[in-house]
Amino acid sequence: MGMAIICTIACVWFSIGTGQCNSIREVLSQDADKYEDIDLTISNDSNASSHSDSEPSEAETQPKQVEACSRSGCILLTIMFLLSFINAARVVVFMTLLYTYLYEYLGWSVHASTLLLSMFHLVRFLAGIISVPVARWVSPTKLMIIDLASLLISAVLMLVALDETIGNDSLTAVGVIFAAVGDANMLPTLITLAEEATLVVAWVMALFMSASGVSIMIAGPVAGVLLNASVVSFPAIILALVSAGILLFILYLVTLRRLNSSGSCS
Repeated sequence: MGMAIICTIACVWFSIGTGQCNSIREVLSQDADKYEDIDLTISNDSNASSHSDSEPSEAETQPKQVEACSRSGCILLTIMFLLSFINAARVVVFMTLLYTYLYEYLGWSVHASTLLLSMFHLVRFLAGIISVPVARWVSPTKLMIIDLASLLISAVLMLVALDETIGNDSLTAVGVIFAAVGDANMLPTLITLAEEATLVVAWVMALFMSASGVSIMIAGPVAGVLLNASVVSFPAIILALVSAGILLFILYLVTLRRLNSSGSCS
């Protein structure tokens, strides 16, 4: 599995460096696409007179995009890869260590730990269903801000819950619920956010999948070792990952804005 992930990442970055970003399907159907482009050109020329000059064209209404093989596209995709890796690492930590954290380190009963874990998956499922129609009217940037804010609140609540003076189990439960809300739509939002900047072709999706695979091999064992060292490490890891995700998201927005202002996007 690790070798497959390494080969996938190496193939993707080789494609970026050489500029050969076509998928196998695009290569095989290259001749057919030429005839389709000719037909579309003739059709567009015949229908051009029927549209009013005052109406905005489709190119004007669509957001600017960069070429995935260009230097700007490589920078943006690198940031998105790191965001995907951090998000997948946080998911791995929650999915694999949440029950252990509640039962072994916080001293919760089996019933309480199982109930909260079930509530986490239920709320995550319901929030994911709600986010499907909401995503049609809300931009991915705003959805990402909501997700990151929910995850940040979750990490802070779970960390404060360990304080002996003000902390209690209810803060941990509320923090887990907030984490479920923020985690429900994170990966689709990341992909949609990347699609606004560049075309999400097959090898771009391979980057997202590779990030998940790498995080499974790295984040789980590292988080387990740290949790064995201190109980504070679990919410601290979540807080560190969320904070890194926020910084990368800000860096992505700043980079995309500078590319748009400099005219690198087309």
